[in-house]
Amino acid sequence: MGMLLSYIVFLPMLFAILMGLFRVKFPILRAGAMLSALLVFALSLYLTLHFDPAAEGMQFVRRLPWIHNYGISYYLGIDALSLVILLMTAFLMPLLYLYMWNYEKQGYWYNMLLLQTGVTGAVLSLDLILFYLFWETMLLPIFVMIGRFGHGMNRFNAMKILLMTVLGSMAMLFSILYLGYEYYEAHGAWSFALDHLATLSFDPKTSIWLAAGFLLAFAIKIPLLGFHTWMAPAYSSAPTPSVVILSAIMAKLGVYGLWRFGYGLFGPTLSYYEPTIVVLAVAGLLYYAIHAIMENNLRRMFAFSSGSHLSLIALGIVLTNLYAWSGSLYFIATHALASAGIFLMIGLLYRRTGSVHISNLGGIASVAPRFGFLFAFFALCIAGLPGTGGFVGELLIVIGAFHEGIAIGFAAATTMLAAMLFVFWMLQRTVFGPVTRHTAQFGDLTTLELLTLTPIALLLVVTGIAPSLFTPLFEPQLQQMLQTLAQTVGGAS
Repeated sequence: MGMLLSYIVFLPMLFAILMGLFRVKFPILRAGAMLSALLVFALSLYLTLHFDPAAEGMQFVRRLPWIHNYGISYYLGIDALSLVILLMTAFLMPLLYLYMWNYEKQGYWYNMLLLQTGVTGAVLSLDLILFYLFWETMLLPIFVMIGRFGHGMNRFNAMKILLMTVLGSMAMLFSILYLGYEYYEAHGAWSFALDHLATLSFDPKTSIWLAAGFLLAFAIKIPLLGFHTWMAPAYSSAPTPSVVILSAIMAKLGVYGLWRFGYGLFGPTLSYYEPTIVVLAVAGLLYYAIHAIMENNLRRMFAFSSGSHLSLIALGIVLTNLYAWSGSLYFIATHALASAGIFLMIGLLYRRTGSVHISNLGGIASVAPRFGFLFAFFALCIAGLPGTGGFVGELLIVIGAFHEGIAIGFAAATTMLAAMLFVFWMLQRTVFGPVTRHTAQFGDLTTLELLTLTPIALLLVVTGIAPSLFTPLFEPQLQQMLQTLAQTVGGAS
């Protein structure tokens, strides 16, 4: 079973290499990319069916020596955290390829394949050097896709996201190398395996600085308030599939990293940073929501909306109770679906009108009712519409926040109210209202577009009305992680 993880990680890259070597024509490239995505999705479902939610630790582990002299290993495994993100990524990639079906820029397709390998490799890696390599592999395709295939100030924005992300990555690399060296000093052999490094203990000052290297990388990727200056420009310049990748997948790896390595390596130390993260998260979810209300550009509006909701997820992660953790993991998946849906709709809107500015739009429901319905549905999912998956995740985080304190609970709850404000204001001016010259000839959704969007909408409804189908997949392991964390923090104190 451990081999399946390798197949999931490397199939997209293998397809990209083979099709690149044979210089295939676009129809074959398109079919090959879709085939690789469907195979990864099928393998991910197979793993899910054989996943034991009650088991402790990692499952389907694949561990082989790689650079033996320095303790670097090929070490993959999966638990509830990584399974949720893996399934979310595997589900969305075939739909992104459907959206791109007639987009004949071959370089873009190759970069999408490499990107999927980077994302899945980072999620499944349990050796920190291997994780770092996949973490950087994610960045290069996004840099190329924005800089080469984007629009507006795309090259400047591509360099900005590259430089900021590399800054965080280098800080994380220094911490990783120091951890490996300390393990060598303690045991006489090198290792960068997560389970080995987790056994190290440091004085509080050293641990605080080591944790800072990881937290900087994850804060930029999320992004938390103060580390967000790349976000709105990148979302504005990037092609639509890249925006979906940034919002629905890569940003989620920031909160995943905070969860996996923050608590996996620095559980007691994270209590030192908890007040700072709480302040940044609460301030961020309010700041981003206010910015979204003020925006006229739909991409920038939902970029700030995404930042607000990711701040809410980060808040839930540092509030160490089962409600907050279950809500955060559930919201990681459902917000990914909702943000993918709304950014795909904005991309289709731009195809039809050449504009994403609210002031240029109006009356979509009267000229394209199917488009208007799905656009409103995904926007309301972003706002936490009851009966959709996003509402369940947000509600659990808010309950977990109230469990920690009334003030934090009220601050978390304002996210839902603020989202309703800017979403209803936006829908009033775009879906309803008078038809403008940009929307007078607006075409409704085609069959291919409906095939792309309908699975996302259906899954959002299912996760909203039947969360009990999904929560048993991860809650037992979250409970185990909380118990382990309580013991670790209690032992350290």
